[in-house]
Amino acid sequence: MLYQETREEVLKFAVKCLEHGLIHGTAGNVSMRVPGEEAVVITPSGIPYDTLKPEDLPVVSLWGEVIDGDLKPSSETPMHTAIFRARANVNGVVHTHSMYATVMSIMQKEIPAMVPPSSAFAPVPCAPFQLPGSKELAETVVATLGEDHLACTMQNHGQITCAPTLAMAYKGAETVEECAQIAYLAYQAGSMQGLPEDARVELRRRALKGQAV
Repeated sequence: MLYQETREEVLKFAVKCLEHGLIHGTAGNVSMRVPGEEAVVITPSGIPYDTLKPEDLPVVSLWGEVIDGDLKPSSETPMHTAIFRARANVNGVVHTHSMYATVMSIMQKEIPAMVPPSSAFAPVPCAPFQLPGSKELAETVVATLGEDHLACTMQNHGQITCAPTLAMAYKGAETVEECAQIAYLAYQAGSMQGLPEDARVELRRRALKGQAV
């Protein structure tokens, strides 16, 4: 099977998203750059992830053209491939409609770094609304992520994380959702205070070097 290890990795984390409540049904997608290739493995469109086998996952080029696989790639393939083209250091992307990150996107609120584990991914800016699956959404997300953000929300849509590894992108999706929940509850309590900026910068530096935070 072409790119077997990468396909297995993408399916593993797609199922983890499903099992941990980050993705409901097929409302989300996961992708990984094939090491050393201008190719991406991505989850297919509209098929429950826990029914798939690794060989079912489509492989596309960095421009979204199908290289291998019989199933239709995710409708959000343009967004995933745009991120890979823009960020050479990104090898994994996770997009979910997790509850609190989506609520924060509807509020159009940036998610601050609330607790130390969130420091690598927060603050999480919100990209303005564009139609799902569109070239405009891909461009808006890439612009919102900029050169060093590892996560953003999309207005009325959900969240997306990207990282040097798919495992880190998945961890980011968990972290952003937890951070969004804490921020939302703090807003409702009437007092919201994120991490001090100097602490956030130092904790991010440690996290990106692989040090515990």
